Amino acid sequence: MLKLFYRLFLLFIFIVSATVLYQKNVYAYHTLTHIDPLPHTQALIDEEKYVDAYAYLDYFMQFDYVKQNPKAHALLTNIQNKRQSLRYQSEKIAQGISTGTSDELSGQMAAIGSDFFVIGDIRDLALEGTHYFKHEEVDPVLVSLSTIGLVASASTLFTLGSSAVVKSGVSVLKLAHKSKRIPAWLNSYLIREAKQLRQSKDISSIKPLFSTLDTIHKEVGLQDTLKLLSKTQNFKELKGVSKLTKRYGSETVPLLKLSNKQILTQQKVLNKVNKKTIVLASTYGSNGFVHLIKGGEKNFIKTTKRMKAYSKVGYKGKIWNVFMWLMKHLNNMTLIFLMSVSALLLVPFRKFKRKTT
Repeated sequence: MLKLFYRLFLLFIFIVSATVLYQKNVYAYHTLTHIDPLPHTQALIDEEKYVDAYAYLDYFMQFDYVKQNPKAHALLTNIQNKRQSLRYQSEKIAQGISTGTSDELSGQMAAIGSDFFVIGDIRDLALEGTHYFKHEEVDPVLVSLSTIGLVASASTLFTLGSSAVVKSGVSVLKLAHKSKRIPAWLNSYLIREAKQLRQSKDISSIKPLFSTLDTIHKEVGLQDTLKLLSKTQNFKELKGVSKLTKRYGSETVPLLKLSNKQILTQQKVLNKVNKKTIVLASTYGSNGFVHLIKGGEKNFIKTTKRMKAYSKVGYKGKIWNVFMWLMKHLNNMTLIFLMSVSALLLVPFRKFKRKTT
């Protein structure tokens, strides 16, 4: 009887190891695990980044595995109550007026209010001029933006408002600059273009930039425009981001982050994929997009459906959880070793020896 149990145990080890090895290398289920948004949300709250915390958790609330979690609802409500409080909003508006920057929309609107008019550009140029005469450090980007703003203001009067896109874009970029969200490539571009504008007074060369910014602004709003702008490395990427906003709208920022920019770098491939599938892939993080791009949409959907079905195997999915743990923690060599040892021990060497003698 003991020999029978012994052989059954070895057979069990062999079958389990072979199954885990196959599932691990063919479907790689262990790399596809849903992101739990609560820890990162709480970390953002601890840093008092309530805007980012709300946007991050709110994105995941569209998925059942988060929507059905009471803790997620409670956390989202707490963030919302904090942001809606009169004291919090007053502080953000005051911050926008005093520092010229804020993470809340109310503070941002207060910050760019004066910059939309000529007085804001004159004020900033006068301020930087004072720094220059006092032999203090001058902000070349702010000077460049104010110069572009003044030329755009004059052009708007003569062109009956056709340069308004540039003027509003300058206000957005000033806020981005004060928030330290203008990337290095754009700083260089603005300084170079401002030098040319002082002589030519022609804003046609910078209109493509501001038209692109205007498109993004219309699709995702001011807050997300600043976030997306900071992630670009050149004008080509900015145009790519503009295309993303037309397709994904308000979901562009979380998708860009969760995919580790793969929705931008793999735009040609992912444009052929259904938007719902892309959103589903985002719940698995960057690994979800790796599977989607390599295996294709049909294979990805089949894999996620299998995972959902397997999660119900056994008592409340405990068996599937064990398989997932084994796939994560046992490498290929360990599994092959277990298969080899169990297979060798199953071979009846004594009977083999008797036959040979």
